[in-house]
Amino acid sequence: MKKLQTIIVTSLLAGMPLMLSAQSTNTTTLKDVREAGSNALVTTGNYTKEQIREFNKAAEKQFRELGRKLDGLRADAQKQTGQAKADMDKKITEAQKKLDDLKPKLKELKTAATNAWSDAKSAFQQGIDEIKQKLP
Repeated sequence: MKKLQTIIVTSLLAGMPLMLSAQSTNTTTLKDVREAGSNALVTTGNYTKEQIREFNKAAEKQFRELGRKLDGLRADAQKQTGQAKADMDKKITEAQKKLDDLKPKLKELKTAATNAWSDAKSAFQQGIDEIKQKLP
């Protein structure tokens, strides 16, 4: 048992200089922390800008698709008569008004600063949802 204790103590003492030298070369300075924080902010900012660009492209596409859908419904409404035509015309008019109201929100979405973009995104998405509810 004493022999085992001696071996353990000797091993620990022999490895001590290695641990101390490894510890001294692995120090983190305040400068390192600041640089890492700065890099994280830049990376996060770039990621956020990319997400904004992607959403803006998708929003523009949704806006155009809804416009095309309304155009198609107008063509279909021309083929209708009586109450069916009146009902379709009413829905189309309501949806067109919503789409017209949404156009400035799309512009705002494209020009909003990063901190205001989230609000603009919510307003635009709410408008899209309302239009989709109006359309058959």
